[in-house]
Amino acid sequence: MIFKQLFDTKSSTYTYIISSGKGREALIIDPVIENTDEYIKVLKNLDLKLVKVIDTHVHADHISGLNELSKRTNCTKIMGKHSVSEVVDIRVKDNEKIKIENI
Repeated sequence: MIFKQLFDTKSSTYTYIISSGKGREALIIDPVIENTDEYIKVLKNLDLKLVKVIDTHVHADHISGLNELSKRTNCTKIMGKHSVSEVVDIRVKDNEKIKIENI
């Protein structure tokens, strides 16, 4: 399993890349738009295919990389059921599980 935590010092935001292993599907949680190139590089270096990107909430402290990552990788955009965002592909409820491969 791959669990990579990245920190954006400008917005004090933690972003997470999760996958079941090299050469597999991955998801990114709470991406910052200014770091999109870095995320793409990490995915490439780990031979991962981004299939889902998740924003845990609307971020007042930074612009989300959700849309940019989706444009560049064709991944699915996920947010909570009550999100006011109109760009979401899937809305999840509290305690709902989000799966990639076997995790």
